[in-house]
Amino acid sequence: MRILSIEFSIPYLLKDDDHPIGGWAVQLSIWLRALENAGHETALLTWKGALAHVGSGQQIKLIETYDPARGVRVAKYFYSYIPKLLAAARAYRPDVMIQGVCGVQTAMMAFVAGQLGIPFVHRVVNDKDADERCKIGLRSYEWLAYSWARNRAAALLCQNEYQREQLAALYPGKPIHIVHNAVVVADDAPVPLPRAQRRYVAWLGVFRYGKNLPLLFRIAREHPTVTFRVAGMPDRIVDQPTLDAVNGLRQLPNVEMVGYVRRADVHRFLSEATMLLCTSDFEGFSNVFLEAFVAGTPVMTRRQVDPDSIIARHSLGASAEDELALSRSVKTFWDMDANEYDALARRCQIYVKANHSPKVKARELIAALTPLVAQSKCPVSSRRPDQMASQSNDA
Repeated sequence: MRILSIEFSIPYLLKDDDHPIGGWAVQLSIWLRALENAGHETALLTWKGALAHVGSGQQIKLIETYDPARGVRVAKYFYSYIPKLLAAARAYRPDVMIQGVCGVQTAMMAFVAGQLGIPFVHRVVNDKDADERCKIGLRSYEWLAYSWARNRAAALLCQNEYQREQLAALYPGKPIHIVHNAVVVADDAPVPLPRAQRRYVAWLGVFRYGKNLPLLFRIAREHPTVTFRVAGMPDRIVDQPTLDAVNGLRQLPNVEMVGYVRRADVHRFLSEATMLLCTSDFEGFSNVFLEAFVAGTPVMTRRQVDPDSIIARHSLGASAEDELALSRSVKTFWDMDANEYDALARRCQIYVKANHSPKVKARELIAALTPLVAQSKCPVSSRRPDQMASQSNDA
């Protein structure tokens, strides 16, 4: 199968630049490598100049399209962006196109797939995209474009049961598949460090609305005897409460702001932490959770962010009811008996090895895509009337 996707931050990820990287970019890079290893062909549409930026020797095939920094607002989509995406996609001749993250790119990929007569599949990457809270952060034309594209998707991929339920209510009859996130675990992955060698509570992410830095500030202030290390950098646009919280964190004597942690250093940062603290108001299936489990590091978060309750069901940390319970959990796990903690650390690593293999997730993804590709290639006379009507509407 030939699979084409789009993502403009993966070149920065491949180069391990000091650049904000979203969870979808990390997950897509894992998918593309796993699919290639399974014998499929994959390519990634990305920005003009990315090949020179990244250099040679990358496993992911990059196809340059347009320069996102150039063009006239809104009009650029029609005279530049879409034509260049369409030309690149036609040259690659994919069987299916996949896109994640809500926005105008969703519509562009859906349109291009429709022009090529192949399935378009959208990956929902956050709970707020499934229940439509994302509408708040989008311009009106972006929301209209995203809604149009999601309606025309041949199938939707989601990260957890909550997302599936929300999408099923919006799109009855549309194929919706849960594919949990994957993480790479080396065959020779070291055993988790013991409690005695873990020295701080880790927080890792982009400083932006939704990550709830004000809650992190309150928890760190409530526990002056607990050491916190906060890793990350501001998003391109940052709300004032987030900026105020970051400034407050810098003033606390028990908090160290370590800046951006490169991908090559994430494992060490998490492996030396007693826990990963997540203060987010919404996620989907956080890659950082899985990366923490690889290091044998338990996760502290609220139940609304515990995907399919895996933390609660498998005892991988704390899945707290509210902010107060989350704050209490931090102190409880910080003071946990060393033997009990070390058993917890081993349990985290065993869980992630057994349940989030890229090879297994790639197999689940192909199982979801195969019938869509088969339907798109079958003769028109053998298709169901509803399929033919859908294609006519898309045209």
